[in-house]
Amino acid sequence: MDAARRRARRVSKKHPILEGIVKGRFSLLLFSFVLMFLVLPLIPAERGLLDKGIGVFGLVVLLSCLRAITNNRGFFIFMVVLSLINVGIGSTEIFSESDTDTFKTLVIGFRLLYYLLIFGSIMSYVLDRSPVTGNKIAGSISAYILMGIIWAAVYSLFFHIQPESFTIPEPLQSGSVVGLWSVYFSFTTLTTLGYGDIVPRLHAVQSYAVMEAACGQIFLTVLVARLVALQIIHSQPTKPEGRTGD
Repeated sequence: MDAARRRARRVSKKHPILEGIVKGRFSLLLFSFVLMFLVLPLIPAERGLLDKGIGVFGLVVLLSCLRAITNNRGFFIFMVVLSLINVGIGSTEIFSESDTDTFKTLVIGFRLLYYLLIFGSIMSYVLDRSPVTGNKIAGSISAYILMGIIWAAVYSLFFHIQPESFTIPEPLQSGSVVGLWSVYFSFTTLTTLGYGDIVPRLHAVQSYAVMEAACGQIFLTVLVARLVALQIIHSQPTKPEGRTGD
């Protein structure tokens, strides 16, 4: 047992960044995102099965977010209550036949509020002055993916309120609250890939799409600059106290 622990400590010293990504507080959220992107495309295209799969992964991501929350006790309790509300209405989405626009708008509204608060909590940690670690890198990646999910929820909200907001090819249409088409459109916009198969029609939606593309580029630019600056600051040797120049 002691030998195994010593080996684990040696690995930790050799690969601290990797250990922070795998064992940090953002590891579960990051793993949930990776699993979602890998598994959802493999689910058969039958509308009901795929919609339920999207709903289940939505709940998994919701619960995974709790581990990424800051240590502020009051905020954590508030987020637990909000997550329970989201899980409750999310379970109703999966297991019942509730399909009204009012219900879908309610679900998206609660999820947007939850995701935005989680995003703010992650970014407050990522941008603080603490050293760059694997945990901070995992938080940065999680925040970027979460930003794409937030915009997907915004597009789904537009679509449920005004179905003519988008032109969506038949194979991509979905009956779930946050459809797979909106996640696909959001990330192709966020990364400025833009295949053009899904087209926003309303001026408001077009403006939001432009805003997302700009946010995606600004986010990466500012984040990389911040992490590099922090790495430079914390890698500089500290001067011994009590010594003055000649």
